[in-house]
Amino acid sequence: MIYVLGSINYDISLELEKMPKKGETMLADSCQTGLGGKGANQAVAISRLARKYEDGRKAVKLIGRVGADAFGADLIGRLDGYGVDTEFVRQVNRNTGIAVVSLVGKDNRIAVYSGANLGFTKSDIDEALEHATSSDTLLCQLEVPLYIVGYALRKARSIGMTTVLNPAPAKELPDDFYCNIDIIVPNEHEAETLTGIKPRDEQSQLAAMDFFLDKGVRYVAITLGANGVAFSDGMKLVGRLPAHKAVAVDTTGAGDTFVGALALTYPHVGMYSFKEACLFATRASAITVSRRGASSSIPTFEEVCELYSTEIK
Repeated sequence: MIYVLGSINYDISLELEKMPKKGETMLADSCQTGLGGKGANQAVAISRLARKYEDGRKAVKLIGRVGADAFGADLIGRLDGYGVDTEFVRQVNRNTGIAVVSLVGKDNRIAVYSGANLGFTKSDIDEALEHATSSDTLLCQLEVPLYIVGYALRKARSIGMTTVLNPAPAKELPDDFYCNIDIIVPNEHEAETLTGIKPRDEQSQLAAMDFFLDKGVRYVAITLGANGVAFSDGMKLVGRLPAHKAVAVDTTGAGDTFVGALALTYPHVGMYSFKEACLFATRASAITVSRRGASSSIPTFEEVCELYSTEIK
């Protein structure tokens, strides 16, 4: 089982001809609304990319908070529809988180109101992980309170769970975070914020990965957008995989698809190398960028295999 601790937002996506200037009002060419938030997106990615259990079990449990409002009820219904276990998605007395996504061509800018995503307590984590075991995985991001993420990582480590952190949005982390992280998956901007190193070439990418490894992280994957991913397993394998070619339509959910796919394929299943897991994740995210939307753009396992004529054995 993979547990995802993270944000759930109601997304409003506006397609614009150009970004408005200060004081300027623009009419959007189109508007889409739906499920978003890094926690929700990554949970959906895991659910859609997972091979289905014959006994009907779900692959992922989402630990999240939405408002006690119509938006919150709608988002829980959407998560259920995607096959995500919502036992620990609770409605609290705050407004549901909102994200406004402005799209101009292939670029996006996102403004987020956290709302109910700030409504966690440590006891929520204790309850959610009460029956977790060392064979399970915990995946976190940073759109919920930092002290909650830190507590969850420590709790998971004490159980023996595998821990994965996507440090987004970028912010500095206490040193004691790193010793509780098995896999860290930052993008270029997040890697630079955490390490002070801009991973623009092979040498700087190696230096950034070494920073994380020296802090106690076991595996590192730095996503490089159109340039693919640089990765290290902390031992002998260091490498870089190119991005798979795709006609980019909307990059909004690409990073979350990559993170969810990576958390699913390694080491939760225990059958793939870290390189193979990164390769599968780049394939899945390439499909995502070719579609509009966040959660709605995430492919299934069968779609990844069909598009690239590759079966992950």
